[in-house]
Amino acid sequence: MKTFLSRIVVLILLSVMFNNLWAKPVDTIESYGIYVVAEKGFVKIGSYSKSDRFVDFKHLHEIPYVTRGSNTLKLIVYGQNANADFELRPIDTHVILNPIKFDVKPLAKPDMYELTAEIPVPDGQMLQTNSYGSSFGVIMLGEPQSQLVKYFNPKLTKDPIIVVQYVEDARAAFPNNSLLKELEIYWQKAAKLAKDKRGYNYVEEKWIQYQQAEKLALKARFLNELLGEINGYLNEYPDGHKAVEAKERKKHAEDKLKEYEKLL
Repeated sequence: MKTFLSRIVVLILLSVMFNNLWAKPVDTIESYGIYVVAEKGFVKIGSYSKSDRFVDFKHLHEIPYVTRGSNTLKLIVYGQNANADFELRPIDTHVILNPIKFDVKPLAKPDMYELTAEIPVPDGQMLQTNSYGSSFGVIMLGEPQSQLVKYFNPKLTKDPIIVVQYVEDARAAFPNNSLLKELEIYWQKAAKLAKDKRGYNYVEEKWIQYQQAEKLALKARFLNELLGEINGYLNEYPDGHKAVEAKERKKHAEDKLKEYEKLL
């Protein structure tokens, strides 16, 4: 089976061959707007008006993206927005917006300015601006599908219960991407196991409380609570990773409670 890395390369090559029309650069800037300097030409920042002023993973296919030749971020502003505020949002499970500053240089053409970011800006982030009225402007830096594949790499430590929601949304945006489909299956299994383990933590907690209790009445109380947690766990995860141990502890609890009934 091909490694994730080699398949990422294939995906990027296919992306270049079948370039999204949203990302098609223009050679010259004729209409007002904010443009990102691409490897060849310029790509206009698109308008996005859905709620919360954040681009959900499931809507990533609706925004333009730009392929640049380096981590230098340059913009061409044609209009009255030279002093617009810009923010970067990384592809991440946490919604984080980082303000970014630009050096502004007027160009020869009236109302046209060149903006250069003060710091290097790698791909895998969305550039947003609030200068689009009721909506906001946004563009993806880097081809989104390849960036998503990198982000959802299982080798990177993430909370699968959170990540699975995002990878499912990404699949909704790019349903034909085979790598995202594989990653969706991986994270669904990982999330199920993580929920399984989290559910068993409650059983473990009651088991420890029972073992540490000294008075019989308190032991009986924790055993009853233990049985409740075990039954809940087995109902939800009948084939869970701790199902065998849960059944053993359940029998132990039931046997001990019968003993305690005679002593209390």
